[in-house]
Amino acid sequence: MNYNWKDLVVDTAIVAVVLGAVAVIIGSFPGTFSKLLPFLK
Repeated sequence: MNYNWKDLVVDTAIVAVVLGAVAVIIGSFPGTFSKLLPFLK
C-alpha cells in the first residue's frame, strides 16, 4: 500500500473540511462554547 502525494492532498482536504465544519458549528453557538471553554476568550 503506497502513500503518495495524491493521498496526502486528499487527506489534507478532508481535514480542512472537517475543521471548517467544526469552526462553523462553534461560530454558531458562541455563548455555549464560551461557557464550556472560558480559556478561548
